[in-house]
Amino acid sequence: MGNSVWLRVNNAGYKPDRTKSAIVLSDANIAGEAWCVKQGETIVLNGTLAEGRHGDDVHVKQAFYYTLDFSALREAGVYTLELPGADPQQIISNDDPYAKIAEQALYHLRTVRSGCPTPLTNEGHPGDAEAIVYIVDGDWTEGKWKEATPHRTIDMRGGHYDAGDYIKFTLTIASLAWHLLRAYKENPGMFTKACTGSELPNILDEAKHSLDYLSKTFPDENTFVIQTGDGKDHNEGWRLAENDTLNGKRPAFCALSRVHMGATAAALALGAAVLKDFDEEAAALYGRKAVAIYARARMDDTLASAFERNATNDFYYDRTDEDNMALAAAELYRLTKEAVYLEHGAEYAPSPAGSVSWSAMNGDANYRLAQSGDTAAKERFLKETAEYKWDNVWDLPGGRYSWGSLPVWMGMANNHEIARRLYGEAAESVPFLGVLDYTFGRNNWGIGMVATDEMPNTIRNVYNYVTNVLGKVAVGAMSEGPGNRKTHDSFKHYFSKQEGPDPFEPFNTSAAVFTDDSYDFMIAESTIWGQGNLILMLALA
Repeated sequence: MGNSVWLRVNNAGYKPDRTKSAIVLSDANIAGEAWCVKQGETIVLNGTLAEGRHGDDVHVKQAFYYTLDFSALREAGVYTLELPGADPQQIISNDDPYAKIAEQALYHLRTVRSGCPTPLTNEGHPGDAEAIVYIVDGDWTEGKWKEATPHRTIDMRGGHYDAGDYIKFTLTIASLAWHLLRAYKENPGMFTKACTGSELPNILDEAKHSLDYLSKTFPDENTFVIQTGDGKDHNEGWRLAENDTLNGKRPAFCALSRVHMGATAAALALGAAVLKDFDEEAAALYGRKAVAIYARARMDDTLASAFERNATNDFYYDRTDEDNMALAAAELYRLTKEAVYLEHGAEYAPSPAGSVSWSAMNGDANYRLAQSGDTAAKERFLKETAEYKWDNVWDLPGGRYSWGSLPVWMGMANNHEIARRLYGEAAESVPFLGVLDYTFGRNNWGIGMVATDEMPNTIRNVYNYVTNVLGKVAVGAMSEGPGNRKTHDSFKHYFSKQEGPDPFEPFNTSAAVFTDDSYDFMIAESTIWGQGNLILMLALA
């Protein structure tokens, strides 16, 4: 007979002085049931469950759920949480529970580098050194492309593959670099110099790999690369990048897109500021490129955006450029101290978005403008973060399930925590701790959504070549998190059918679905945009 009571905790651990709680799921009303925390055989904390709440089949499938608060546990150590009817759960309390996981998340990024050997493979796509230039075919909003005439090529070797595929998107590479650089600035002591062979800390070495690629995206005044590789990549089946038959045949989609140019200028400007103490030559290059790309983006002949329309979906179609350009202006002001950039930031004035994603950098832009003294941007940033609602059992900001739910929640939670720190709120950020705990097991399914050996019960079947070609665990990779059921059901015919019963199904709801299936690209795929948000969250934590 199986359990009818389940304990959900952050399996990675808690800092001793923070709020700490478990969520109890139950098929029956167990209010008043006694619980205890033990160290060895000694009970160090105990209590009884207060009145529960009824499951809503949106955030909780089970009939009842309860919050079990053990914040009074303030000493570092390893403990066991026990409740009748549930499997005991290990509780880890120490001052730095996430440093090793952050290093593993960086390791995963090294495995998805292009243009150089990785820890698991030989160099992927050296032929990108002669990527074939394609230009927009007609109206950019149609997402169509054609080869430029006369035929020409661009050196786009390098960068990071976006996800389970081998396409390189300038927008997500820029986002990755920016988040890694911000993570380093928030917590430089967290990151070591191990494993890369570089004199840089691992996180800056990874950021530099992205920045070096971004510095190639603007080879001349009328060419800007928004993407290397295209939808043909998805038709090739599982293979290693080093064996890809498309090598040497891949396009470089070129468009003077303000969305992409703004994001790229922002990342390069921040890279110039951070790297100047480590590599003056590289920092100077990044700074020059940031200034030039931004200046070109402000000319009248540029496009708001550009993207590839694929058979199943549009690839990273970001329709609005104000947030990207505002973030670039903020970073260029902080790099150069030239007042004109701050004026530009006020001109773009991105309105509060109510969310954060690869297409909604409004909060990031307003946060960086606010740090530069823009009081209107500060008000916009605080208004946005105040609207990240979290009235649900898991303390998820917004609480809405989508494709890529987890990195979206992380982006919102990171901004909420940054607002708290910048503007002096003493209270802990509820959504920040909620998403942090959710990521590492305090969720419906009790599973950590990062593949790691640093904690029990984590995902093992990531949608990428490491799992599906090499048969290994993609250490450090983060799942996209639960998907909304409607969208997931519409893509079911693309996913493999697991043998035997799915252990996650009893905890899926009418709104939220999760699984650990290496062929489920909606849930099990790891994106570089998501990894950037994860690493920033761990640095803040």
